[in-house]
Amino acid sequence: MRNSRRKFWFTVLDRYSRLAFFRKPASGTIAVFGFLIVVPLFMYSVGGYPMLHKERFKGMASDDSNITRSNESMDAETDVAHKENDKRLHRNLFDLNEFDIESETVDLNQCRVDAIPDLSRFNQLRELCLRQNLLASLSDQLAIPTLTQLDLYDNQIEVISNLDALINLEILDLSYNRIRRIEGLSALCNLKRIYLVHNKIEKIGGLESLTQLEVLEIGDNRIKKLENIGHLQHLRELYIGKNKIQKFENLESLVKLTVLSAPANRLTELSGISMLTELTELHISDQGIESLTELTTQKKLTIIDAANNKITKLDGLTHLNQLEDIWLNDNEISDWNELLKLSKLSALRTIYLERNPIYKVDQSSYRRKVMLCLPQVTQIDATLCR
Repeated sequence: MRNSRRKFWFTVLDRYSRLAFFRKPASGTIAVFGFLIVVPLFMYSVGGYPMLHKERFKGMASDDSNITRSNESMDAETDVAHKENDKRLHRNLFDLNEFDIESETVDLNQCRVDAIPDLSRFNQLRELCLRQNLLASLSDQLAIPTLTQLDLYDNQIEVISNLDALINLEILDLSYNRIRRIEGLSALCNLKRIYLVHNKIEKIGGLESLTQLEVLEIGDNRIKKLENIGHLQHLRELYIGKNKIQKFENLESLVKLTVLSAPANRLTELSGISMLTELTELHISDQGIESLTELTTQKKLTIIDAANNKITKLDGLTHLNQLEDIWLNDNEISDWNELLKLSKLSALRTIYLERNPIYKVDQSSYRRKVMLCLPQVTQIDATLCR
């Protein structure tokens, strides 16, 4: 039986001689077949599989990204909702029931007030403070005829309105808001003080009916010209610092003015104030003023702040017998003889001269020389000397 099987296979192999090499493959044949098998596997492992893996990873990343965006969108919506709730919860943090209905003063300072509350219950209200809140406008809730003082400092008010009922108002503070125009004040005939500091006002106007005004403060705005204030004949204090004013003008009728404060403008001279004989304080620092000789009629001056200008000489000051403080630091005084012009001002007690040329040349003996020139002085710069 075994022999017959062998004969069968030999017969097949003889007939199909082309397959004879399968009986015992040569080593070269094995190498060729191995190469043909290994190379494709290697190419697949290096190129094909990473690409497939990368595509799969992209798909997974895209899915994750979609999920993340969906979660972020949900979170954003939740945050917006929470913020809206926070706004409602963290605004108007006050309770008017805490005030007696007969109170003359209601102080809602820093209470995050975003709308004027109903104050009609306070029949005797005279002073209302709404400082540092979130008011963007003024409503008719302010129609409180008994008010004499209204403080709206540091809000977000853009337009002055709804004040016509405040016929007894004497003090109005609208500083640090977003006001661009002075208006809505025509009914405030008894107003004595108005503060409009740090707004966006470009022109003085709207003060026609404020004939009783004593204090006008409009510093830190965008005003270029002094105008429409000549009728304010009761004005005692005028504050116009940090604007763009180039000269003093239209001040002739303000004969009761005692304080004129105009620092950080664009003044180069002091003409236009000769009629202001009642001045006791003059603040003109941080400009380009070269001389103080125009101060011939201001004999009542007690304070002059002319720091950081271009002053070289001290002429025109010898008649100021009531002068107590003079600020001349950061100027261009280079001659010690200029100080001798102030030696007869017996009321002079304080003088600032630091960072002038006379200070820079010899700082070690600077104070001693000032004391020799001005023996009546008790304070030099920020330091007492006697």
